[in-house]
Amino acid sequence: MKKDSTTLNRGEKILLFLYELGGGEKKRFIYEDIAVGLFKKYPSDFHLKGYPEYPDSSDSSQRLLYEFKKRGHITAANKIFSLTDSGLEFAKRISNRKSSIVDEMPQGRHSRATTVENDRIKNLEGFLLFIEGKLNQLTESDFYNYLGVTARTSPSTFSGRVKTIETSINEMRVSKSDPLSSKIVEYHEFLISKYKNSIDYFLRK
Repeated sequence: MKKDSTTLNRGEKILLFLYELGGGEKKRFIYEDIAVGLFKKYPSDFHLKGYPEYPDSSDSSQRLLYEFKKRGHITAANKIFSLTDSGLEFAKRISNRKSSIVDEMPQGRHSRATTVENDRIKNLEGFLLFIEGKLNQLTESDFYNYLGVTARTSPSTFSGRVKTIETSINEMRVSKSDPLSSKIVEYHEFLISKYKNSIDYFLRK
């Protein structure tokens, strides 16, 4: 059973709106434009409570945007928002009106978001050290580079990156499209195990 716009929840409608507004690309939009645009596209879902003729001026939509940031689907800074590669993939599936946001990719193919992560990781200095068996030379900096964060990254951005990486790694586990994918999975498991305390620290902040 495919979803139409009446069965999408508010969060899915926000992602779909950003996807369509950006023409399927990672474009940046200020929150005020998003709030007004959502009201114009879905007036029954995004109007001011008690005043259906006005857009919602509360922070309910903004909270959803930041929740998607934690999941790795959106970047946010100073109330300016943009879809990430995983967000584009997520929204594209909504746009294609599939029955499930988590449909599997065709066998042997990576999603766009996973392809981006795969290409980035396999060129990291830390990953090259790993496949050469030089585990004792890997440092915490390699761990941060793997996630694409720094020690000063905000907890919400850190959480989003962890979820994005985990989604891509899960896809690589079942895909046979790249002979290095299995090594990337091993590298992921090694770093996540070694730096579990660092992950827990960020997620508790």
